[in-house]
Amino acid sequence: MQKTICVAALVLLSVSVSFGDMNYECPKSKVGSEHGNRGARHWDSGNLDEAENETRQAIKIDPNCSMWQQNLGFILEDKNKRNEANDAFLKSLKINKFWCTSYKTGSLLKIGRYYYDNRKYKESIYYLTQAINMAAKENANIDTKALIYTYLSYNYTDPKELGNPYYNLKKAEQLKKQAQVLKPNDLFIKVSIAKLLVLQKRTDDANKSVKEILAAQEKSSKPISSVYSYIAHIYSLQNNPKSAALYIGKAIDLNPRQESGYLLDELTRDFKDVSNSKEMQPVIARARNSLK
Repeated sequence: MQKTICVAALVLLSVSVSFGDMNYECPKSKVGSEHGNRGARHWDSGNLDEAENETRQAIKIDPNCSMWQQNLGFILEDKNKRNEANDAFLKSLKINKFWCTSYKTGSLLKIGRYYYDNRKYKESIYYLTQAINMAAKENANIDTKALIYTYLSYNYTDPKELGNPYYNLKKAEQLKKQAQVLKPNDLFIKVSIAKLLVLQKRTDDANKSVKEILAAQEKSSKPISSVYSYIAHIYSLQNNPKSAALYIGKAIDLNPRQESGYLLDELTRDFKDVSNSKEMQPVIARARNSLK
C-alpha cells in the first residue's frame, strides 16, 4: 500500500496544530475522533474495509471535519475507488474546517494528480499550482514540494495529440528543475530531465546527463530500478535497442514484477521504437516469465 503524501491523521481533542504560519483546529467530538482514530489505525495496517467504515462513522458524527474527509480520500484511493476518493478530497477543501494534523496540501496534490490522470489538464494545473502555494504556507516537507512540481510538469509533457493545449517542454523542464533544486541528488528527477532534453533534441546535454546518472547508479549500494527503466525509455526514444534492452534488463534484475509489468504495459508506447528489435526479444520473454 503506497502512501505518497501523508498518512491518515490521528488527533488530539480540542487543540490547535500549527504548520508554518497556519493554525488548524481539531474536531471537538470525542466519539467522532475515536472512530476517526480507529479508521486511521486500520488504514495504516492495511485493513481498508474497516478503515473506511470507521472513517465514515467519524464523518457521520462530524460532517464538517475536513480531516476525516481527507482520510476517507486516502482510504478510497487505496481501494482503487479514485472517483470517490477525488470527491472526498474536493469535499475536504469545500468544508475547510478542522484540518487538525492533516494538510490542505495533501488534498490539493491528490486532486491535481487525479485530473492529470484523466487528462483534464486545466484543472490539474489549477490545483497543483494551488498546492505549491499551500505547501509554502503549511511548511510542507521537501519531498512533498518536489512531488508537486514533478506532477505539475507532466501537464506540459503530454503531447497535443492527447488533447493537451498546454504542451510545452521548456516549461516542463523548468518545473522539473525546481524539483531538482529541492532534491539535488534525486536520480529519478535527474533522469526525467534528461528525457526532456532528448525530446527537445538536445542530444549532447541528454547523453552527458545519462552518463552521470549511470555512474551514480553504479556507485550506489542501492541502485533504483525505476531509474534504469527510465534510462531504457530514453534509449528507446533514441532508437538504440541494444542499450534499451540492457537497462530495462537491469531494472528487472532489481524489481522483477514492477519493471516487467512496466515493460509489457509500455511495449506500444514508451518502447514502441525498439520493441520489435532482436535485442529486446530476450528481455521481453524474461519479463513475461517473471509475471507467470
